Amino acid sequence: MDYAYYYERMNTEAVGRYDVTPLFADGDVFANLVSDLLDPFADDYTRVVGIEALGFVLGGAAACEAGVGFVPVRKGGKLPLRDDEMLRCEVTDYSGEGKTLELAAGALDGGDRVLVVDDWVETGAQMRAACDLVESADGEIAGISVLRAHRDERTRDLFERYDVYSLG
Repeated sequence: MDYAYYYERMNTEAVGRYDVTPLFADGDVFANLVSDLLDPFADDYTRVVGIEALGFVLGGAAACEAGVGFVPVRKGGKLPLRDDEMLRCEVTDYSGEGKTLELAAGALDGGDRVLVVDDWVETGAQMRAACDLVESADGEIAGISVLRAHRDERTRDLFERYDVYSLG
């Protein structure tokens, strides 16, 4: 499916940005979306990483569909681990708010090829931080797959460094 198929099913009247959650409510639409996010990467990954929160929905479904493990990148303070059991990255998100992203230190096996899945890339800050965490855990980024990625000065490095797939 193309982006227009999904766009017409989103809530475009939402405050702040589009609400993609209606895409999850229809089983056929959701299944198509997950397939479309996975298709460009032809099983060339051993794990899927999703960024809290909607990346959990998309990434978890993608990992299930692909038959690989799912690893969450959490917002700061959410992992029930000691400081020495997690990796952290500070980031300023699209709204200008500073936040921390965390990954359990042992969540990836050295050499895991990781597909990072999320709903949206606006400034690239959270995606960049998630990729940094994966690489700090000795994972290799196999690709990035999102519903929508803005391609501009703020995200140029992501497109140059990684295989980024965006439906729109």
